[in-house]
Amino acid sequence: MITFTILTICFLAALSFKIKKVKAPVLRTLTWYLHLTFLAFSVLCFLLMLNDYGFKGTQTERVFYSLYAGTGMLLYGLSKPDNDARYAYLLFFFGFPFLLLIGLLLPPLRTITLVAMFTFLFDSDFHRYKIDDDYALQAKTSGILSAYPMYSLITDKYLFFEKITPEVVIPREPVHTLKMNKLGNDSVRIRLNRIDTVIHIK
Repeated sequence: MITFTILTICFLAALSFKIKKVKAPVLRTLTWYLHLTFLAFSVLCFLLMLNDYGFKGTQTERVFYSLYAGTGMLLYGLSKPDNDARYAYLLFFFGFPFLLLIGLLLPPLRTITLVAMFTFLFDSDFHRYKIDDDYALQAKTSGILSAYPMYSLITDKYLFFEKITPEVVIPREPVHTLKMNKLGNDSVRIRLNRIDTVIHIK
């Protein structure tokens, strides 16, 4: 619930700033710097994702995205009402929860809104099965969006990054047994339920 927690705290703080009409130019300037920093990290995360890479850790990208959106909410609370594009940009972050609420109240949009909520607000469950110091098998479950875990091969790369090879095995059923053992230096044998396969790791 990292995403939901960060966005909830930032939204409530922004709402408090707006109600109390807080004037803190130094805080607003620092928040802008943070917001632009998290924007840069979010863009980097997106580019890495397009190439099946990511920062180390299961929720690192979500933290960057959440802090980017959360600092946008805070900036809206610290900014004076205006008609310029920058204020409209900040209004999007603050107004996103209201858009979700409106979507839930309108039957034609309810299903789409629920999918958006689970996609953007609720974290997936991850579990990693270590193969060795450089490789691991990752099981990712996305709640109602995915009936069964998706299995990816995680490869340690370049100090802060890892390569993600998705769907190396697709059981399409609840997992009861999982066994792995390396075959030399370039492959791993995976036995998952009735699946017995060998994947290359070099």
